Amino acid sequence: MLTLSALTKLDPATNPPEHHVVAASASKAASGWTSYLPSWAPSPGRSRVSLNKSDSAGFRNPWPSWHKPSAVEKWDSLQWGEDDDGCVELAASHLADNPAPQKPEPGKRPRFSDIDNWPDSVGAKAARLLRIEDPDFSFPSNASAKVTWLGHASVLVQLPPLGSGIDRPVRCLFDPIFSARCSPSQHAGPIRSYPPPCKAEDLPEIDAVFISHNHYDHMDYDSIMAVWRQSRDVVRFFVPQGNKKWLLDWGISADRIVELDWWESAELAHSSLTPTNKALKIWCTPAQHNSFRSGGDTNTALWSSWYLEYLTPDNPPFRVFFAGDTGYQFHASPAWPPSPRNPDPPENEEGKEFTACPAFAQIRDRIGPPNLLLLPVSVGATFAYLRSFVPLPNWINPFPRHSAGVTAANHLPPWDAVRVLKIMTETENGVQQLGGTEQPAVAVAMHWGTFVTDPVEVLRTLGALEWACQAQGVRFARGLEDGMGKDNASGERGADGKEVPPWFVALNHGQSVSL
Repeated sequence: MLTLSALTKLDPATNPPEHHVVAASASKAASGWTSYLPSWAPSPGRSRVSLNKSDSAGFRNPWPSWHKPSAVEKWDSLQWGEDDDGCVELAASHLADNPAPQKPEPGKRPRFSDIDNWPDSVGAKAARLLRIEDPDFSFPSNASAKVTWLGHASVLVQLPPLGSGIDRPVRCLFDPIFSARCSPSQHAGPIRSYPPPCKAEDLPEIDAVFISHNHYDHMDYDSIMAVWRQSRDVVRFFVPQGNKKWLLDWGISADRIVELDWWESAELAHSSLTPTNKALKIWCTPAQHNSFRSGGDTNTALWSSWYLEYLTPDNPPFRVFFAGDTGYQFHASPAWPPSPRNPDPPENEEGKEFTACPAFAQIRDRIGPPNLLLLPVSVGATFAYLRSFVPLPNWINPFPRHSAGVTAANHLPPWDAVRVLKIMTETENGVQQLGGTEQPAVAVAMHWGTFVTDPVEVLRTLGALEWACQAQGVRFARGLEDGMGKDNASGERGADGKEVPPWFVALNHGQSVSL
């Protein structure tokens, strides 16, 4: 099994905890938009942990890039009527390349109401472009990493064995949610349109679970407890500061929980008698977001991203960045982001009015550029949940949409996700060393296409990500073959033969890529 061989705590003298605030100010850092609507009081199985005097500190986003939209900005972001987003049309253009077999079997069928109108309804088009596949948890012997998207922000990353003679990889699970609803209750609340590609009980033995924050779609009680029951002899749970008490309350052993602040790190190594000097270093890194689990606990627990370094004496480190939920830059203009029909960015796109979050460049500079990035591509809170109760055409629907930029300080939309990919992977020649060979960085899209109420959101997200990649010089793919993208790819190697743009991959549910 893996042992916790090192734990580096924060040194306040060199790393001032600027994201810590007193309780009276904690609520002021909350987002102006709730992450998911609505919310309820916790049920007995997901009981609230009472806060005591030692829990008086709260947290905030310490950068000017964190912006709470004003009432005027919220109003200006609202959009009624027909949706003429060219990104939907771009995604639909690939339907010609996707055959239309019979609609998926019930266990792999999204719950869109029009899916029976196969193959040309919007729900059918979404199901053709975003499918559910049976996960393959095997690990190639020559791989530097294998990543499997399990829906929403749930991702399994497998890395080579750490010990000599060990026959299985290190398995890291991020923000697992296999429940039907992201809610305190499985009887009410936002429900997933795409079923999970497998059950939590179908997972192989897990070594480390990473939780980015305590929102219900990222810290799911049933999923965490299923992993705990199945892997209790080996698994450790890594959580940002202030979240340990939840797992303790659920019955997870204290010695299996590691709670870290931003920039703190831990190291896992194998307990075999033949050490190999291999280790997995784990960093708790910043994110621009917020936290909320039950009434009165807004921002009393920290949120984070996670950064893994697979260390070996024979090769450069292999680095994995999991962004969790994070924003990058607020955009007030309803015309943002650029679109296929209006490719010129509005004036404030590069931060002339609102600044961009510096955390991503700081992580790159402090630890190094990652080889594999797991990035959210959803605009987050929308009116889609309320709109789903009123199945009316867009031109008469009383519930509006909102522009992507108004929530972009809290959730990465596709355009900003591509910007973050480029910032974090900036190297001298645009390439990185993977096992001694040059290979571009790869980003995998997550936090999309799962808890959606309108199938057009699937098309819009796919089209918006492909368009953002095209416009910003990143290669887009729906899968990678042998580490080199060949499927639905756009973009080419640089003219000088040295600059190799990174890949941004949008997988199907349950699909894997190996690097």
